[in-house]
Amino acid sequence: MTTAPPQKMTLDQLRAQMQVFLDFPDVERTIQAEVEQTVSRILLSKAQNGGRASVDVLADYLNAPNMNALEERLKVVIGFAHGSLERIKRIYETIFPGASWSRIRRDEDKRRRIAAFLITPQAEEIFVPSFIKNNFSLPDNWIELLQDEDYLQAVVRNTMQSKYAANMGFALEEQVRGIVASAGYTAQKGKVGIVDNKEVDIAIPDIVNPRILIMSSYQVTTGSSQSSKANEQMQMYGAILRHNISRGRAQRNAPNVVFVNVIDGGGWLSRPNDLHTMWGACDYCFSRSSLDGLRAVLARHL
Repeated sequence: MTTAPPQKMTLDQLRAQMQVFLDFPDVERTIQAEVEQTVSRILLSKAQNGGRASVDVLADYLNAPNMNALEERLKVVIGFAHGSLERIKRIYETIFPGASWSRIRRDEDKRRRIAAFLITPQAEEIFVPSFIKNNFSLPDNWIELLQDEDYLQAVVRNTMQSKYAANMGFALEEQVRGIVASAGYTAQKGKVGIVDNKEVDIAIPDIVNPRILIMSSYQVTTGSSQSSKANEQMQMYGAILRHNISRGRAQRNAPNVVFVNVIDGGGWLSRPNDLHTMWGACDYCFSRSSLDGLRAVLARHL
């Protein structure tokens, strides 16, 4: 009995099988462990700060063992006022012209000046626009917040949203890679010549002479970069079609290179035009819940 060749699902079928959130417990555990480790580094000790002037407390808090730790602490403090690390760096350059950013960690006077700015920005004598100053006014209870482990966990989780989404996307890609490996095929990740040297997530059997190219994308939230990604994949698919036509003319019965798209997440579901582009720019399209269908594609084209 002949097995029917795999068919590309319709856009409606794809949309019905996609999920807003993906369940990868290992990613959840890893991210939560990182949150807890970060909180342990940034938590302000209650024992050392009773009755001290707030500027002394903050200046000492910024006396971190290295620049990464300093910036980690600054991000949390600045986050209380919805400011940004890049903006405080520009303010530092304004107050201390020509001074290296790394000096803030080693120079107590600079730490105290920045600490004073964060606590009472309107008191800074060097001109900084009031609109910008207002983004760095700490709440009155900022010391208590830095001593509240539960509150800091929430703050750190918020700063790790992008990393969480990226790790989820990588887990989806790894699941696809696992299916390819379990089917007995080799694969590589890297720049592929036939798609104008763009990075491809999975090239089977390799990036030099691929037979199948797979791109994987998970978006939990929406973003303008999705349109760029969709347009880039449309360009990649166009390059593959041109390659297949050219090789077909040069070599009779030469197998086509097949383009597979794995796409999921609420971010894509909320951008129907981009989802339509992603669906159209491939030979086969799968969500995570329909990945078993990838095995038939591998068997058909390899």
